[in-house]
Amino acid sequence: MFDLDLIMLLSLAFSLGLLHALDADHIAMVTSLSSTHAGFKKSLLYSSRWAIGHALTLMVLGLLVLVIGIQIPPQYSEAAELIIGVMLILLGFWLLRDLRKQQLHIHFHTHDGLPDHAHWHSHHKDKSHRHQHRALFIGSLHGLAGSAPLLALIPVAVNQQPLTGMLYLLLFSLGVIVAMLLFGGLLSVVTRYLARFSQRLLVGLRYLVSLSTIAIGGLLITQVMQ
Repeated sequence: MFDLDLIMLLSLAFSLGLLHALDADHIAMVTSLSSTHAGFKKSLLYSSRWAIGHALTLMVLGLLVLVIGIQIPPQYSEAAELIIGVMLILLGFWLLRDLRKQQLHIHFHTHDGLPDHAHWHSHHKDKSHRHQHRALFIGSLHGLAGSAPLLALIPVAVNQQPLTGMLYLLLFSLGVIVAMLLFGGLLSVVTRYLARFSQRLLVGLRYLVSLSTIAIGGLLITQVMQ
């Protein structure tokens, strides 16, 4: 017979994971990482790497707290938030610098019998592999920072059931991964549409992303320092 309370708890975990993935600093970071490399697959790759890093941190925290009984000091979460704020600001300025150097271009080509399509290229060496690892690392920091560990662990701490707690964390992390994959796919579609419609709009969007990333990083640092 199904345990209705357990099903409701795990459904809540998945739903909270979906919502948690859409936090402003998460969206800003993934958008900034993805904006320098076009393509549906790469956008999904950055999003999934970030989400996997986030999930790995939560699962490790779950093992430490629910199984071993170790208490995670809140200072670690605050330090991670501060690091993320600094990284957001640095990434935003890096994107602005990249835009000013005009290193990324879009060219449209027509081949016989095929519709117009875009070719993306950069005048610097491809660093996408490095950025993939960066997305994994940043996702891990995000898993440690802020409300994510508390959001995931508090509802199950009362039960004192490690297996239930780990299932909760697993469903929470799955919600984060699903939401990020959907966002990454949507971001790629919007970017490619803007590229076809107007290159100036695409450049303007990248400037907006850069400035928003810097602003969110500054706000995050301010909240931690208060």
